[in-house]
Amino acid sequence: MRPPPSRLRPAGRAAAVWIGLFALGGSLFFFHLGSYALWEPDEARYAEIGREMAVSRDFIIPHLDQVPYVEKPPLLYWLETLSISLGGANEGAARVPVALFALLALAATVAFCLRAGADRSSAFISGLVLATSALYAIMAQVLTTDMLLTALMSFAWFAFYLQWANGGRWWFLSSVAVALGVLAKGPVALVLLALPALSFLWWEGRRAGGWRLRHVSAGLALAAALALPWFVVVALREPGFLRFYLLGEHLARFFDPSYAHGEPFHYYLPVVLAGFMPWTLLWPALDWRTALARPEGRFCAAAAVCVIVFFSLASGKLIPYVLPAWPPLAVLTGEALGATLAAPARMGRLRRGWFMLAAGALAALGAGCLAAGLLPALARQPYVALTRRALMASGATLVAAGALAALSFSFSRIRVGVAAFGLAAWLALIIGGYGRIAAEPLRSYAVLGRRLAPLARHATVIVYPRYVQGIPFYCRCRVILVGPLTELAFGARHSQDASRYFFQGPDTLIHLWHTLPRPIVVIDRAALEPIAARLAPLQVVAAERDKVAIRPAAAPGMGWRAR
Repeated sequence: MRPPPSRLRPAGRAAAVWIGLFALGGSLFFFHLGSYALWEPDEARYAEIGREMAVSRDFIIPHLDQVPYVEKPPLLYWLETLSISLGGANEGAARVPVALFALLALAATVAFCLRAGADRSSAFISGLVLATSALYAIMAQVLTTDMLLTALMSFAWFAFYLQWANGGRWWFLSSVAVALGVLAKGPVALVLLALPALSFLWWEGRRAGGWRLRHVSAGLALAAALALPWFVVVALREPGFLRFYLLGEHLARFFDPSYAHGEPFHYYLPVVLAGFMPWTLLWPALDWRTALARPEGRFCAAAAVCVIVFFSLASGKLIPYVLPAWPPLAVLTGEALGATLAAPARMGRLRRGWFMLAAGALAALGAGCLAAGLLPALARQPYVALTRRALMASGATLVAAGALAALSFSFSRIRVGVAAFGLAAWLALIIGGYGRIAAEPLRSYAVLGRRLAPLARHATVIVYPRYVQGIPFYCRCRVILVGPLTELAFGARHSQDASRYFFQGPDTLIHLWHTLPRPIVVIDRAALEPIAARLAPLQVVAAERDKVAIRPAAAPGMGWRAR
């Protein structure tokens, strides 16, 4: 017998909303995923490591330019290897794992809200907020380890809370997730679980809830059993690994401002405000008191604050480091926004005024984008000139959405105004994908690499004076580096053939030019000028921005193909 309609409709609505959220996330995270080249340096580096792992079948030691590269654990490279093996060594296949993990984190965020007892409206608002927040949607298409860590920490945090609230076996999921987080980005995953957990337990009066000592002990043992073997094997195979990895890549990066990317303590304040747009514009109007009255709201507040403060204390800072704060921020924002929408009649004049100001700020943001697109010279940034069409289209979208939201808020149609924010964010991010394609020439050497690829099969490729990450990936070859080793330093020290592939100084470059068979040198234009006479006769075979690829001018018997 068919169930009564009253039983079908709620399930149907839930399924429709889930489908809508996955369609929203999928359209943002997978749109144009393979349409733009790998950006320097991170995307090109990680893609090449995955490609080399797929070719070498060495799944333990990651390699870059065929020397050990152990700055990061292997989880991303394993996923890259699988994706490249199935889809080929191309940009889309390289980025698929990151987009998939962004989708997993989105699903985990909504499922957590529902499991934790939030009403369905707030849960799906949290998903909408997460999917359309600027930094999250952008990083869902960027090949780095940050989205993997974000998704895995979401699973670890949410499972920790559900174990606390409901008991059961959520500790198992939390332990597995944090172990995978260690394999994605290192011991920082343990810190990012421990800090919010301890802060929340302190906030709740040290009440352990569904956690027992046996859960903690078993969880730590399980996490160690999953994560430690890789570190032990690498330490045995690569002498000096633990000192390099723990002291250099973690302690020095955290405490030494001169080590890498030193920034002031407040660095992440504008990152959070801008990266969570457009939803930060609504924050002053939201009912935070109701959201924080619920324990899951307090837990998410603890998680987000701990992430932001922890990375703010670190000396080395990069924008994506703070991305794990986004899912708990989305839960907290969704609950506060859901509570605000649930009682529009009780909304005071001040809160309505904040909504109107948010709509005006959204329109003003759009007007700024329009002005930058119309007058790119004023911005004095080449990115603005290349992306002016996308800027203008995004600006028009935001202006229109701001006007619609203001009109809706003025007539107390708060839900319509909030929907305008979500729609504007989705459209602006989709349009931004075209802007990213337009900006590709400033961030990639794919054109240079693709032009060299046919020649590189029968040549010796040399890069000078610094390593160009994308050349090995697009040329499918190992390169000789004449210049600083930078991230290849550890691998070069542990490579038996380092003396054949790593050199210093222009005199060495000139010696290689005259002695190696069929050399092709990828060189900075500025570095070429003072030594061009010593390399003559030469031929430029490809060029892109500040780099040119040169080879000895064609001579009888050399076998070079004319271009």
